[in-house]
Parts: sequence; C-alpha cells; structure tokens
Amino acid sequence: MAETKDKIKALSYNDALVQLKKGALARVYILFGEEKYLQDDLIYRIIKISINPAMKDFNLDVFYASEADVEKIINAARSFPMMDERRVIIVKDIQEFKPTELKHLTNYFQNTSSSSCMVLTTNQKKTSGRLTSQASAQIAAIDCRAFYDNEIPGWIENYLKTKNLEIESQAIYLMQAQTGNSLLNLVNELEKILINIHPRTKITVADIQSVTSVSKQFNVFELCNAVGDKNFARTLAILNKLLQQGDSATGIIIQLTRHFVHLMKISEGYRQGKRSVNEFMKITGLTYYFVNDMMRQAKNFSIEQLRNSFEFLAEADLHLKTGYQKSEMVMELLLYKLIRR
Repeated sequence: MAETKDKIKALSYNDALVQLKKGALARVYILFGEEKYLQDDLIYRIIKISINPAMKDFNLDVFYASEADVEKIINAARSFPMMDERRVIIVKDIQEFKPTELKHLTNYFQNTSSSSCMVLTTNQKKTSGRLTSQASAQIAAIDCRAFYDNEIPGWIENYLKTKNLEIESQAIYLMQAQTGNSLLNLVNELEKILINIHPRTKITVADIQSVTSVSKQFNVFELCNAVGDKNFARTLAILNKLLQQGDSATGIIIQLTRHFVHLMKISEGYRQGKRSVNEFMKITGLTYYFVNDMMRQAKNFSIEQLRNSFEFLAEADLHLKTGYQKSEMVMELLLYKLIRR
C-alpha cells in the first residue's frame, strides 16, 4: 500500500490478501470490479481482523449508496469505537452516488479517522479519477475483477483444499462448464455437493452431475464425446439441450478445447509408437474411463484436422466475447467445422 505521487495504484485480490494476513489495514478501501464474491470475502476478512466479535453490533455500520446520507456515513466514520480499537464502515454500490455526494465523501479521504476503516464497493471495472486521485498510504484500491477462464480450475482446487477436500480434474472442468465463472455461483454449487458427499472427501464427476441436475445423456462430456465420434446430429441435440438449460457457451468451448488437447496428445503418441492405455493415461493425466474413449476418437482425426480445431475454437471464443453473433449460431458453426472439416 505504498504512497504514490498523484494516484493510488490498485492492488490485486491476492496482493490484498497478503497485506491483510500481515494485519496491515488501510483506513479506506475501494473494492471495484464485477466479482461480488471477492468483494464480500475481503469485507469479511477486514471485519474479522478489525472488530472484536462481541462488539460487532456497536462498531459495524453498513450503508447502501442508493439510500444512504453521505453526512451520516462520514459521521459514523468519525465516531469513536465502543470498547474496541476500531470501527468499520461499509458503503456498498457507490456507483449509485450522485457526483456531488461522491465528492463530499472523497473529501473525507484527506483527513481520515485513525480509529475507523471505511470500505467502499462498486461493480465498475475501473475506479473513477476522483476516487483514486487521493494518493495516500492510508487508502487502498483493490481490483476484484472476474476471473479468467484458465484461473477457475485452480481457484476451485484451492477453495476445496481449505476444507481438506479433493476433486477429480474432470469434475473441475464439468463444474466450470455447467456453472460458469461466477465464483458466487461456484461456491453455492460446491457447498451443495459437500453436503451430499459427506463423509467422503473427494468430489467425482458423478457428484457434479447429480447436484447440477445434468443427466448423463446431456452433459458437456457427452457433447465432447459426440464431437470426437463425429456424430453431428447427436452433437447438435446435446448442444441445444445444454444451451436451453442455461449452460455457458464459453464454458463448453473450454471443455472442447481440453478435449482436443488430449486428442492431440494421443494422436502424437500413436505417431511415436505408443499403444497401451497406461501410456496414454500418463501422457494425458486422465483416468482409464476417459482415455479409452479418446484413444478411439483420436483415430477419427488427422493431425492437420486436430491443429485446425484450435483455430476454430479460438475464433468461436472471440465471437462469443465480442458479441459478433448469437451464441447458438457461433456454437453450431463451431461444431460443424470441428466435425465436417
């Protein structure tokens, strides 16, 4: 939380965790970004290290910008804590403030209370100049952006490790494909699974399918298998069902990409003279159940077709993220290219 000349430099979520674990508290936090779960997690941690639980009712104030009076917020921040070292003032959704209200609030930044910690949240992807221009070692802006696709699997594993639990790698991919990248949604689904599997400590693909209410006939793994088998009619039927159920098109592309990566590894293995299931299990890191099907499917594609598949997948992903076409059209065209070309 070093001081800069004219503008506060935003911390990443992970950097903020490091600071908080050290007990280093700023007087003002600005939590910005789309990922509400990260904001709520930081708020929980800040409260935990700031206030004695027995005095929480007296030293914690929560305001919503859409209905709060800025003067009351500032008065709360300047009030002394009751029988504790610090007060915490949470102000949510500050993007709802009028410019004059926001300016009045930021004036507080110039003379903050040493016995208060104010936490401001906004769903905006970037903070406005008036928020971050008050350079001070006592003010911290934290970027709570949505996680990228490739960050989700690691986050799921780490979340479960904190609960002394494990998860199969394929179960991670299915969870992401069916639930999407919202951490709040992922946590809700994972908590349901944890209740169902108790006292077991490892989550399987079957557990994910059970809780997310996806039948074996219509899940993203069966879609990948249909593509691998070059069964275009079945592929379209599964795709339509998944999209109707609200599955993320981006999540489906993630799993298809992983599937083709494994097909490529197996195809290269064949060229090197490898033939046994055990050899391909080592190459891919997959279980016998998945490898057996993929060994058969890899023979349906030439090396050139497999290489072209990654271009098709990247192109479709770009179209989904830029809104160039409707997701149904993007996905149907992608499947056509993967199977027919």
